[in-house]
Amino acid sequence: MPALRVHVLEHAESTPPGTVLDWLKSKGHAATIVRLWNGDSLPAIEETDWLILLGGPMNVDQVDEYPWLAEEKLLLKAAVEKKIACLGLCLGGQLLAQALGGEVKKNTEWEAGWHTVHFGATAAPDSRLMVFEWHEDTFTLPPGAVRVATNRTSENQGFAFGDRVVGLQFHPEATEDWIRSKIEEGTVMPVGSHVQTREQIVDGLIFLTPLKKWFFDLLGRLELIASNHVVAAGGSANLGGGSGAGGGAGVKKT
Repeated sequence: MPALRVHVLEHAESTPPGTVLDWLKSKGHAATIVRLWNGDSLPAIEETDWLILLGGPMNVDQVDEYPWLAEEKLLLKAAVEKKIACLGLCLGGQLLAQALGGEVKKNTEWEAGWHTVHFGATAAPDSRLMVFEWHEDTFTLPPGAVRVATNRTSENQGFAFGDRVVGLQFHPEATEDWIRSKIEEGTVMPVGSHVQTREQIVDGLIFLTPLKKWFFDLLGRLELIASNHVVAAGGSANLGGGSGAGGGAGVKKT
């Protein structure tokens, strides 16, 4: 498998790459963490094979406060036009949805903690996954995109656009340390009927292992697609599995 030039766009110090780094360190790709919040420059589209967009506390339209959001949106549109693989997580998924013509808006309620999402057209046990959520906004399905994940709180938990673009509303990259930092004593917890207590969130850490496995399978499939070795059936990325070959570590920070 050829080495890919992977750029991970980090929107806030409080929302790190998490298990994305674990996966990247097991591969031989030329991966770069782009700390937009710290003034790093966006990568050149000509030097990009795959974009991974992380979460963040800001809204997609807070351009006045975070000017780099405007430039990032232009980069995403160019990446989609050039058929570059893109994966968006939470805020990253919202940015991809908006770049593709969808709308990002306040959800009816906060969704925070461990919640079940359903993949595909059924709610069969093997199509369900417990995931970690931490978001107030949500996105509409972009024109031409396919809904691939949903639940009762957020109709659009995930979408695929063609075979190379996936946007997710939840946090598959979550780690135990990051989750505990969100709920440590002294922090202000969101309020709502879909917000779990600190105790419930800690109890839910048992779901990290299957979540990580699912996420690594998705990363592996997108890795293959980005490498032009496979094309997902049905014109969209198959979120149900697939894995890539191993390699050496190659992660750097700009």
